Amino acid sequence: MSYSLDQILPSLQALGLWSYWIIGLASTLEAFFVTGIFVPGTLVVDAGGVLVQQGALDFFDLVWFAAIGSILGGEISYWTGVLARKGLQSRWRPEDSAGYQKAERLFRRHGGMALVIGRFLGPVAGFVPFAASVSGIERRKFVIWNIISGFPYALGHVAFGYFLGDLITKLGPLATRIFLFAGAVTLVVAVLWWLVIRIERRLPFVLSVGRSIIRAIGDNPDVMAWAGRNPRLARFIGGRFDTTRFGGLSATLLTLALIYIFMIWLGTVFDFLMAEPIVQADVRLANLIHAFWNPVLLQVFSHITALGDWRVVTALFLAALGWLWVLRRRDLAIGLGAALIGDVITVTILKIIFHRPRPELGFFVETSGSFPSGHAGVSVAFYGMLFYLAWRLRVLGPLSAAILAATMAFLIGLSRLYLIEHYLSDVMNGWLVGALWLLIGIALAEWWRETHVQAASGAGAAPDKRLRRIGAAGSILLVLIAGWLVASYDKSRNSPPPAPVTQMSADIPALFASGQLPVNTESIIGTPLEPINTILLAPDRAAVTTALAKAGWAEAKQPGFVALARAAWSNLTSQSDADAPITPYFWASRPNDLGFQRPAADKTSNRRHHLRLWKTRFVTAAGLRIFVGAASFDNGLDWAAPQRIAPKIDAERDRLISDLQAAGQITKVSRIQITAPRQGETGSGGSWYTDGKAAILQLK
Repeated sequence: MSYSLDQILPSLQALGLWSYWIIGLASTLEAFFVTGIFVPGTLVVDAGGVLVQQGALDFFDLVWFAAIGSILGGEISYWTGVLARKGLQSRWRPEDSAGYQKAERLFRRHGGMALVIGRFLGPVAGFVPFAASVSGIERRKFVIWNIISGFPYALGHVAFGYFLGDLITKLGPLATRIFLFAGAVTLVVAVLWWLVIRIERRLPFVLSVGRSIIRAIGDNPDVMAWAGRNPRLARFIGGRFDTTRFGGLSATLLTLALIYIFMIWLGTVFDFLMAEPIVQADVRLANLIHAFWNPVLLQVFSHITALGDWRVVTALFLAALGWLWVLRRRDLAIGLGAALIGDVITVTILKIIFHRPRPELGFFVETSGSFPSGHAGVSVAFYGMLFYLAWRLRVLGPLSAAILAATMAFLIGLSRLYLIEHYLSDVMNGWLVGALWLLIGIALAEWWRETHVQAASGAGAAPDKRLRRIGAAGSILLVLIAGWLVASYDKSRNSPPPAPVTQMSADIPALFASGQLPVNTESIIGTPLEPINTILLAPDRAAVTTALAKAGWAEAKQPGFVALARAAWSNLTSQSDADAPITPYFWASRPNDLGFQRPAADKTSNRRHHLRLWKTRFVTAAGLRIFVGAASFDNGLDWAAPQRIAPKIDAERDRLISDLQAAGQITKVSRIQITAPRQGETGSGGSWYTDGKAAILQLK
């Protein structure tokens, strides 16, 4: 699983005072070298620093929690070393572990100061207390240095998070559509690679220590006495940790992983069936992606999505079977076949059961159900097994195989989202189904390998040389066919969705009262944002753009590399950027069609007057199109709702009226009550208030 500040920050902020305890616990778990493999404790502390900058947490309170958590984690690593040393004797050599060697060198060179230095060395942090324990450091000396080391770590990372939060606030306008999309993709892949590398480097050491601890527990007199009283249960538990056969520890871990993923999968199904906000968020995300389709990216993702096409998968499957036949690896062939066939059958049945319609905005024509995504399932079950085979056949190392498998699954799933062939919940569910069958395939392959020694060892009659050459040539030919299918991939494309049927209506208040025109804007996850407070009547979109331009409001540019780079420079240097991209709002599940902005008095890019507009299907009796909008003053970046706004949203509405009147662009102004006067909150908890009125402006 990958982690990012974008995932962690909203969760921490929503927890309120519990955030301190969660951050402290994360510090503890990362300081313990076993759980530090999976828990991004340092990143969580950095996120806490960002929340301090945002005013959600107190600086010194957070430092105390992070420091104490780190100190407790060091204590756990120390006592683990004590317990492990009791069961080591000559059965385990810590010197064989690279991570332990670094920690021990650091400890022997710097003594107790190594505990302070080690806190900032990532993977080494948890090993230093362990190395100190194994080396026999005096208990009192360890306690003193462990306490001292916790505070520089906490101060440094909370301060770094504070600085990062300040930098992010200055880069507020960069939190836009394509930038966030590209940044999220890059960040997820980078963190994914980092996490796998970290796990591979630490895992052998952790497993070695774990075996030593298990032996120490098994040699305990009380445990041995209990085993004598309960021999059958003791044999069963001992068998679960047996590393000499597949039915022992390997089968135990695979079973636990299978149960865990199955429970997550059930949760996603329940969310799809019962959580309407999840379904609505799917639609909003699809609409947002569609608004920023790019011809180049469409072409790139078309070729990536071709990797999940049934023709390509079939060709590669047959090629793999042919090659495994040549190598006489029936165990791997059985695992590969079970994973792919099981995944395809499961996905097909689920599509029939749920029968979810495909997104209307899909790039290609698809006829099967949308939930779950078959491409996403194949990307994990089939391609994951291919990379597992490559590892078993010693073509790739375990690290390379794991990283490539995860990257392949991520990119294929992402392609289904960008092409809007599936919703986000479809892809996530498909990944989980694929993961279930990947584990089953690996389990079958390992079981067959152990129970059918002949197939695994390669003994027995081998195909003659001529048949082997034919099999190898056939596999190569099938791979080339699959490559050609990917390179030339194309299929029937959907026609652009028809424009909404225009309806005539002279009673605008009735449209809001009936719900045909929703009152509120929303975030992408459905959080209510500011209400509609502006209604423009104009012949078309061009008339709106012209009138606002004459009033000093510039149309925001579509996000692109040049626009984003210029916006970044403007924010860092506190300069003006009149048409920088703005963050989208949603109305009726659609991102805003138009965005306009006007600089504030200081003319900096991080504080701007914004107007987001949506074109409706309604026209007045005079033939004027009704555009609804939300005017607000955006003042920097906030994590839970992309922009922090000034609370007086009615003042922004009146500012817009004044600007248009001064430019002579309004022929008529009126106000209607579309909601009661009320207060509301932004997604980040900031307040706003309104008189509940919307201004109807008939443009010249």
